[in-house]
Amino acid sequence: MTDSRYARGGLEPRFIIERADGQPITVSRRYSLVLDFSGADPHALVAAEAYAASVEAENPALAAGIRAAVADPSSAPAQHRYAR
Repeated sequence: MTDSRYARGGLEPRFIIERADGQPITVSRRYSLVLDFSGADPHALVAAEAYAASVEAENPALAAGIRAAVADPSSAPAQHRYAR
């Protein structure tokens, strides 16, 4: 399990979001959460399941993908440039 800071501090600019394909992101878009599926933050797992449940009727493939990533984080798509 990795260290997590979920129990201290507030919402802060800790991550920079980029598109994997290099395309620009509209500057007015806001991305506020990065969820760690490792189990270090148990609330992230609850949030991921809530999102999967919410989107399931419109996009069952996305819901299934989120649930698969939560069940086995190592099988999830690489999410950063340093992933191996």
